[in-house]
Amino acid sequence: MITNSRRKKRIEEFVDKDHKVMSEYYDLLESATSDAQLKREMEKLIETDPDFYDPYLVVADLQTEQGNDKKGDELIQEAYERAVKRIADARGDWPIFMPWGWLENRHLMRAIERQAVIFWEEGKTDEALDIFRRLLRANPGDNQGVRHSILAIRLGLGTDWYAPFEVKDGPMAGEAIDAFATEKWFEKNAKKFPEEFGWLPDALKELGYDD
Repeated sequence: MITNSRRKKRIEEFVDKDHKVMSEYYDLLESATSDAQLKREMEKLIETDPDFYDPYLVVADLQTEQGNDKKGDELIQEAYERAVKRIADARGDWPIFMPWGWLENRHLMRAIERQAVIFWEEGKTDEALDIFRRLLRANPGDNQGVRHSILAIRLGLGTDWYAPFEVKDGPMAGEAIDAFATEKWFEKNAKKFPEEFGWLPDALKELGYDD
């Protein structure tokens, strides 16, 4: 368990600081002319601001594409550990609320989710579930869709659980999943695990979501 001994009190609502490199990061995604350039520039961003985590994920993906899976996983683990240290208290508790709605939080939440996926791929489903559950509790609106990952693990599925829901036709074929079909699958199967999801409807109502 990752803890932060300097933080004695659990954070009620976490909103990350503004990272000046964020705009440069998004510009690079659009302007880089080669993978080599993208990797080089993203590594510079990591050096400039090691606590803005999206560049770690880009470099990790490029490493994996080049067959350097170990280096890719190590980058994601570094981003994950740094991210959790930013939000955890001395007992290892994460913020009560960490909304995706704040753009400043998304890089951190993405890094945390990616580590959970690695654990899942490695068969460490308890570790993966712990992360996914924490993310869902902190952000019940679940813009990331971690509730689907929790359900898939509980059903004994792998990280390719979404394959049946991939869009088969049109310009998004193979690039997106059918959100309606996915949610229908979730609603049908989540009822099997009230201990996982029984609290969620009330949490969503409290946040003002419609039924």
